[in-house]
Amino acid sequence: MLDLKKPLAAALLCGVLAATGACSKQETAAEASSDMAKAQADKAEDVSDALKDRSEVVADTAADAASTDPDDRGDAIEDRAEANYNVAMTKADGDLKIAKQACDAMPAASQSACNKNAESAHDAAKAQAKATLDAAKARSDAVQKQDNR
Repeated sequence: MLDLKKPLAAALLCGVLAATGACSKQETAAEASSDMAKAQADKAEDVSDALKDRSEVVADTAADAASTDPDDRGDAIEDRAEANYNVAMTKADGDLKIAKQACDAMPAASQSACNKNAESAHDAAKAQAKATLDAAKARSDAVQKQDNR
């Protein structure tokens, strides 16, 4: 009978190590270039869609933004802030994908640090987008409170 324990254990170990990045290998220059080009094209398409959506929100909220009713203006501020947040997050996610593709082109020993730096930059971009959204929501709340006076 065949003993499958050793090959199975080796495959499982490499699977675990691959998940942690320890089995990473450097891509060829051609693979890296192709993957980065695809990530850049995907980001461009996604950002274009997010910008289109934001433009639609701005157009849809134009009357509310110019309204004398503070509730309407506050709602417009919040809707526009959320659209801006979506654009910022789309850009951050695209940048992360591109950065990770660049990391794959590096020697295996450098990939882990590169990926950590990419994740840190992504986390910072997400935090900035969230802070901007929160500030706009606070502005929206302040405008809407004018209606309750």
